[in-house]
Amino acid sequence: MAPRAQIDAEVPVSTAGRSIHSGALVVAVMIFAGCLEPALNVTTDQRDQVGEDLLSSPPAEMDQTLDVDFDGKVRLLGYDIKSRRVAPGQRVEVTWYWSCTKATGPGWRLFTHVIDDEGTSRLNQDKQGAIRTNFQPEHWRPGDVIRDRQLIEIPPAWSSPVLELRVGLWKKEDRMPIRSGSADDAQRARGPRITTNPAPARAVEVPYTAVAPTIDGRFADEAVWQGAARLAPFGQTMNGRPVEQKTAVRLLWNPKALYVAMEAEDDHLQSRFKNHDDTLWKEDVFEIFLDPKGDGKHYYEIQVSPAGVVFDSYLPAYRKNRNDWSSGVQVKVARDGSLNNRLNVDKGWRAELAIPFAALDRGGDRPPSAGDKWRANFFRVDVTRRKPVYSAWSPPLRGDFHALKKFGDLVFGDPPRATTHQVNDADPGGDRLLATEKLK
Repeated sequence: MAPRAQIDAEVPVSTAGRSIHSGALVVAVMIFAGCLEPALNVTTDQRDQVGEDLLSSPPAEMDQTLDVDFDGKVRLLGYDIKSRRVAPGQRVEVTWYWSCTKATGPGWRLFTHVIDDEGTSRLNQDKQGAIRTNFQPEHWRPGDVIRDRQLIEIPPAWSSPVLELRVGLWKKEDRMPIRSGSADDAQRARGPRITTNPAPARAVEVPYTAVAPTIDGRFADEAVWQGAARLAPFGQTMNGRPVEQKTAVRLLWNPKALYVAMEAEDDHLQSRFKNHDDTLWKEDVFEIFLDPKGDGKHYYEIQVSPAGVVFDSYLPAYRKNRNDWSSGVQVKVARDGSLNNRLNVDKGWRAELAIPFAALDRGGDRPPSAGDKWRANFFRVDVTRRKPVYSAWSPPLRGDFHALKKFGDLVFGDPPRATTHQVNDADPGGDRLLATEKLK
C-alpha cells in the first residue's frame, strides 16, 4: 500500500462564524450536528469481541510511556515491546495503549508503518491484530482505553540494521493531525526502535567461459550453460517472500560480454509492446540492472519482453534515464505458449542475452577483470490474470527497482588455468595422449 497523503494543516471542528438561532432546542441541535462526531453504533456483541482488550483504565506500568495527542480525540498512552532485537523472518510483539477522549466520527482507522534506517516506510501492518479487525477508532467511545496487540513479521530478506514502528490514524487520504507528543512530519507517532541482524547481501561468483554461448533462446541443454552460476530464487520485491511462478537465472562471462539466461514460469504471457524502448515494465518483462563501480552514481538498465522487444538505458544518476544509449545487447526469446491470448494457458518463456562490455563504457567504466565486483540486480514483472507480481533476485523491500543500495554483488571468476600434463604408457590412469587439462 502506498503511503497515505500527509495532512498540510490541522482543521479543527468549530462553531466559530456560524449563525446561532435563538432557542435552546435549536442551539442544542446545532451543537450536536455541527460540533460533535458521535461514535458509530456498536452492539454489545461487537464490544465483547475485543474482550479483555477493552480496559477500564490504563496499565500502571508500560515499557515506554508516551502522551501523543491526535486532534484532541485520541491519545497514544504508550506501548509494551517484547524484545528490542529481532532477526529477519522473526516477529515483533508490540502492544499499543490508546484512550479515546472524544468520538472520532466514522471512517477513522489505525495504521502501523515499519520504517528502515533510511526513514523509508517498508511495510504496512494496518490490519494486524484483533483491534484492527474488530474495533477501529470509529467505534470508540469517550473514556475507552484500548489495548492494541500486534504481532509483526519481519521479512526474511530484511536488510536494514534497525527498524522503527510508527503509528497513527487515517481516513481515506487524510491522517489525523498530532497536536503534541513525539511524532514525525507525516503525522505518525514514533514507536520503538528495534535492532535487527540484517540478511546478508546477495552475492554470486560468475564463472568465466572460454566458449561463448549460442544466443538462440534454447540454452537448457547447451553444455556451456551447465557450469554457469545460478542465482538464488527470486522473492517478492516488497517482502522477499517466495513467488508462485518462479524465475531461474544463469550467468557466465568472458572479456567480451556478460551472458544471461533467464527461464520464467508463466501461465499468461502478455506484452503488447512492439518498439525498442517502449514502456515494457508495464507488462511481462525481465529486467537487468548493472552498476559497475558500485557507487550508485551511474548504472545501466536493460529489459527484454516475451515478445523479444528490448528497452535499454544509461542512468548517470538515480532515475535519470538516457534512453538514447544503446546496449548493443544480443537477445533471443523462446515462448512456451501464445502471447496475449487470455483464453490460453501458457507454460512460460526464456530469454538468452549477451551484453557486450564495450557498450558499458559510460563514466569511465571498463570491462571487468577476474576478481572484480559489480553491483547488480535482476527483476521480473509478471502480469497474471489477477494482478501484477513483482519479484527480484535481491528484493529491495520497497516499491523501487532503482534502490541501488539493495543490489547484490556479481564477482567475476577467474579463467580456468591451463597446465601441460604429460601422459605416457607408464601412467596407468592416463588418457594415452598429450593433453592440456583445464583445471576447474
